[in-house]
Amino acid sequence: MSAPLSLEDIRVLKSLTQWWDQAGVDVLVPLPEERPRRSEPRREAAPSEPRSAPAARATPQAARAAGYGAPAPSGEDARAAAAKADTLDALKAALEAYDGCPLKVTATQLVFARGQPTARVMGGGEAPGREEDIAGAPFVGRSGQLLDRMLAAIGLGPEDAYITNVVFWRPPGNRKPTDAEIAACRPFAERHIGLVKPEFLVFAGGIAAQSMLRVNDGITALRGRWGEFTPDGGAPIPALPVYHPAFLLRRPQEKARAWQDLLSLKARLDGQDA
Repeated sequence: MSAPLSLEDIRVLKSLTQWWDQAGVDVLVPLPEERPRRSEPRREAAPSEPRSAPAARATPQAARAAGYGAPAPSGEDARAAAAKADTLDALKAALEAYDGCPLKVTATQLVFARGQPTARVMGGGEAPGREEDIAGAPFVGRSGQLLDRMLAAIGLGPEDAYITNVVFWRPPGNRKPTDAEIAACRPFAERHIGLVKPEFLVFAGGIAAQSMLRVNDGITALRGRWGEFTPDGGAPIPALPVYHPAFLLRRPQEKARAWQDLLSLKARLDGQDA
C-alpha cells in the first residue's frame, strides 16, 4: 500500500494541475506500462552506444484524448437535424442533442451565441476558446473584448450585433478545428444564419470565412472583400471577412487594415456603397 500524500505533495500537485489548466491541457494520456523481461537481463548501453528515445505511440486512445474523435455521422444527418429547427431555441436544443461532433466529448459545454438576434449585423468566428468554454458564450475573453471595442468604434453596441462561431464546442488546447469538425457543425451554423436573417454578416478569421463562403483563399486575400452567403431558401446576405481579433492581438500592426474593413461595414450600414 502506498503512503498517504503529505500536505506538501498536495500543494505541489495542485500547483501543477493549475499550470496544466492555464496551458490548455485538457486530458492526460497515460502511456502503456512496459512488461519487464523475465529471462533476459537488463543490459546497460555501452559508452559509445547512445540511448534511443522510446518511439511515440499513435494510438486511437491518444487521438481521442487529444480531441480527435471518431468520424462524425454523415452531413445529411446533421443537415436533417438542423433543418427541423424553426426557432433559435430549437436549434440550440438540436445542437445539445447532437453527437456528431467529437469535440462535444472534450468540451465543457455548448457555446451557442450572445447578443441581440434582431440586430442588423451577425458575426461569426472560428471556435470557442478556454474562456468561452467556461462561460458558455462566444467572444468573452481578450479577443471578445477587442471585438466589442472595434464594433463600438463604428457605433455598434451590445444590442446592435449577434455573435456566434462556426464550431460550437472548444477544440482541446485551443487548437484549430479539423475539416471533419467544421463539416459536422456547418449545417447548424448555416441554419443559424437562416433563422437570424441579418442584414450583414461579418466572418472573423480565415476558417469562418472559408467554411461559410466555400472559398479556399486565406484571410489576407479575403479580408475587406465583400461576398455573399445564401441560406437555404433565403436571399443572399452581404458578408465581409475580417481579421480575427485574436490575430490582431498578436499582430497589432494590422489594426489599420482592420479599421478600413470596419469603415466598409459602417458605410454599408449607413446605406452607402463600400
